[in-house]
Amino acid sequence: MKWNWGTKLVVAMAAFMTMVIIFVVLMFQESVDLVEKDYYPKGQAHQQLIDKRNNAAHFADSITATLSDGEVLISFPQIADPNGIRGTVHFYQRISGDKDQFAELTLDSLGVFRYPAGLLRGRYILKIDWTNGGQSFYTEKTIDLP
Repeated sequence: MKWNWGTKLVVAMAAFMTMVIIFVVLMFQESVDLVEKDYYPKGQAHQQLIDKRNNAAHFADSITATLSDGEVLISFPQIADPNGIRGTVHFYQRISGDKDQFAELTLDSLGVFRYPAGLLRGRYILKIDWTNGGQSFYTEKTIDLP
C-alpha cells in the first residue's frame, strides 16, 4: 500500500498527539511530596525559628541523640530543672512524609528524652523545639536508625 503525503502527515500528527497524551497521564500519576505541606505559613514564621536557633546555639552541641536498646535517647545538658523543659520532637525523614513521627518532649530526672525506635528505619532529622524558663529554643540533630 502506498501512502501519499497527506496520509503520512495525519499518521505523524496522531502519533505525536498520542505520545503527548501518554506523557500527561504518566505525569499526573507521579506522586509529588512537598517538603512541608504547609510551607507558606512556616515561611512566614521563619524569623521566629532563626531566633530560637540563636537562643540554642551556645549549648546545641551538648544535646546528643543516640540509639540504645531499641530507644532513641536525646540527652539535654544540665541547664536547668529537667521538669521545666517542654516541647516537641519531630522525627523528620526526607524520603517520605508518611514516616514522620511527632512526640511530646518530656525529660526524666537525668535530662534524657526516651522514644521507642519501633518501626523507625533510616536517616531521621530530629527537629527539637522546646521552651525553658519562658525562652524558646530550636535545634536539629541527625540520627541513623538501622
